Amino acid sequence: MNRLKTLLLSLLAIFSFALVSCGGGSGGGDDTPEPTAEEQRILDLAGSSGSTWTATSITFEGSPAQGFDDFSLTLRGTLAGSKSYTTVDGDPVFNASGTWALSSTNINQITIDGNSDNVFTISNFNADASPATLTLTVNFTASGGGSANGVDGVEGTDGTYVFNLQAQ
Repeated sequence: MNRLKTLLLSLLAIFSFALVSCGGGSGGGDDTPEPTAEEQRILDLAGSSGSTWTATSITFEGSPAQGFDDFSLTLRGTLAGSKSYTTVDGDPVFNASGTWALSSTNINQITIDGNSDNVFTISNFNADASPATLTLTVNFTASGGGSANGVDGVEGTDGTYVFNLQAQ
């Protein structure tokens, strides 16, 4: 009987030490889960309270684009919440404001205002640079299921736009 008591007390002591050493947040380590790739992409693009991106260059069909002199794109949003944007000099590709979303299957693709005909591809993204940089490329079709500032099929605006951007 004494042996059984000693064995049970020993097992209880070992179990207690094992339970205490499991941590649970007070051991000085960081128990914050790592963000998913999608969460990290949204944070890199929109920051915690919004990020403004300005153009270092914009091309249309391989030549310097016209009419984007003071272009800026401000992205806001979280994984669970709504995602919104505002632009300056974004016409005809962007409305003055609207919504954006990451593709459900590719974190390197963005749709603007729910228009799946004009998918923006993210490339050359360097969130660690100072300032951060990225390239957005879209094969834009004004009449392709969407509109630019309410104008369908604006003559001469369809084609490939490349926005080279840096964070402000």
